[in-house]
Amino acid sequence: MKNIILVGLVTMAILSTAVYSRRYEMNVEHMTPEEILELGDTTLASNEPLEAIKIYEQGISITYDKEVPLVTSLSLYTNLGTAYSSTGDERKAIEMYRQAILLFSNRIEDIVDESTKKAATDITAQAGFFLGMTHEELENYRKAADSYAFAASLDPYHWAALANLGAVLQDHLREPADALLVYNQAYDILTQSEVEPTDPPSEPKLVLSQLQYRIGLAITYSEKQKCVLKDDPTKEVPCSEMAANAFNNAIELDPSNENAKHMLAAVTADATIRRASNDYVTQLFEDYAENFEHSLVEELGYTGYAALRKAFDQALGDVDKVPMFDVVVDAGCGTGLVGEQFRNISKTMIGVDLSPAIIQAAMKARPGLYDETKVGDVTQIFREKKPISLIIAGDSYIYFGDLLPLFQSMEESLIDGGMAAFTLENVSDEFYEKLQETKPDWRWQLQPSGRFAHNKKYVETVGQQCSLRVVHYEEMRGFRREGAKDVNGHIFVMQKVAHNGEL
Repeated sequence: MKNIILVGLVTMAILSTAVYSRRYEMNVEHMTPEEILELGDTTLASNEPLEAIKIYEQGISITYDKEVPLVTSLSLYTNLGTAYSSTGDERKAIEMYRQAILLFSNRIEDIVDESTKKAATDITAQAGFFLGMTHEELENYRKAADSYAFAASLDPYHWAALANLGAVLQDHLREPADALLVYNQAYDILTQSEVEPTDPPSEPKLVLSQLQYRIGLAITYSEKQKCVLKDDPTKEVPCSEMAANAFNNAIELDPSNENAKHMLAAVTADATIRRASNDYVTQLFEDYAENFEHSLVEELGYTGYAALRKAFDQALGDVDKVPMFDVVVDAGCGTGLVGEQFRNISKTMIGVDLSPAIIQAAMKARPGLYDETKVGDVTQIFREKKPISLIIAGDSYIYFGDLLPLFQSMEESLIDGGMAAFTLENVSDEFYEKLQETKPDWRWQLQPSGRFAHNKKYVETVGQQCSLRVVHYEEMRGFRREGAKDVNGHIFVMQKVAHNGEL
C-alpha cells in the first residue's frame, strides 16, 4: 500500500529560463557545470527526462576533469537520479542517489564555508529522501527506512522523511513503537513556529490530520502495548484513551477524515455505528490495492478464501455433488481470491467492490475471471442483479455491524433455494469470555482493527428473520493475523427458504 503521507517527487534547483529555449543548438562542451545543471533542470521541468539525462551525464563527465563546486556536483547526481526515476529506471535512480551521498561523505569535511556546507547537506538529505522513495517503490522496505532515517539525520526539519519512515515501519516492518516516535517528530516539526519545515505542505491541516490518524493506529497496533504520558513516563494510561485522543485530533484537523471517524468509533466501542462507511472502505482499499493480495496472503497468512470453498463443498455433501450456479455474485471481490475458488461452478460470475482500484487489480491479476465487474455498494447491486443463484463473500461482510439490511438485500435478490457462503470474524477467546460475563447477548463488536466481529447466535437469528437458513457452519481459528495475534472467525453457508418453507 502506498503511504498516505508520501510527498510528491520534487527535483532540486529546477529553473525555467528563456535563455535555454534553444538548448539543443548549444554546445554543452563550452558551458560551465552550473549552466549544464540549469539546462538539465529546465529540460526535466519541461517533461523531457531522456534529454535531461543526456545533459546531466555530460555535466557529470566534466566533474571528473575540472574542479567543480560540491553543491553543483551533488545537484547533478541527485537530479539525474530524479530524471531516471521519471523514466521508470528505478535502479539507475538508486545508483545516482547513492553516488550523491557518497560524494557528500567524501568531500563535506573539506568545506569551510557554513552556507555552502548547509546547501550541500540539504541537497544530500533530499537525495536520501528520494532514495527512500525509490527503495519503497521497489519494496526494499528496510533500505527505504534506512534512507528516510539518513535524510532526517541530515535535515532535522524534513518532516516528510520522518512521516514516510513511520509509514514504512508501521505498514511493512511491523515496528509500531518506532513508527509512533517518528510520527510525533514529524507532527512537532509541522506545528512549531521557530524554523520553517523543509518543503512545507500546501495544506498542513490535512497532513497533520493524517499524522494524528496514524499515531492512533500505531497506539492500537497491539493489545500488549503499554502507554504512558509523555510528560510523566511513570504514569500508565489506557492505550484506548490515547488512541481516541489522536483520532479526535485527526477529525478536528480534517472533519472529512472518514478513517479517523471509523477508528474513533472502534476504540470507544461506539454502539451507534452499524457499518463502516462506504467512504472509509473505499479509501482503505484504494490505498491498499497495489499490495493487497501480497499483504493479505503472504504477510498476514490469510487462508479464508480456500476454507470458504472447502466448507461450501461440505455443505453440499461433496465436491462432486456441487451443481453449476447460473448467476454468482462475488461480494467485496478484492483481487479475486474467493472468486477464483468458485469459478468452476459459475456460469456467470459478477465481481463487486467499492474500490475501482481493487477491481482493476483483480482484472490484472486474474484476467477473464469475472464476466462482469461492478463498483458500488453490494446491497444495491444485489437488487440490481437479481435473481442471483449464489452469493459468495470472503472477508467483506466484516465491514457491516448490523447485518439486517445486508441480509434483507440477500433475501430479496436470491432465488428460492439460492445460497450465500461468507466469512465473518469473531472476537478473541479472551474477549469472548469477558463478553459472556458482561453482555452475553452481544451481537457485533467493532474492533480496534476497524473490522466488526459477530456473535454466531446473532448471525443465525438475523438469517432466520430473512428466510436464510444455516446449512453449514464452521469455526475458523487463526485464519489470518493481526499484528502478532491470530484472528478467529466463522464460515456460514446459508440457503434461502421459500415462503412455503421449502428449500
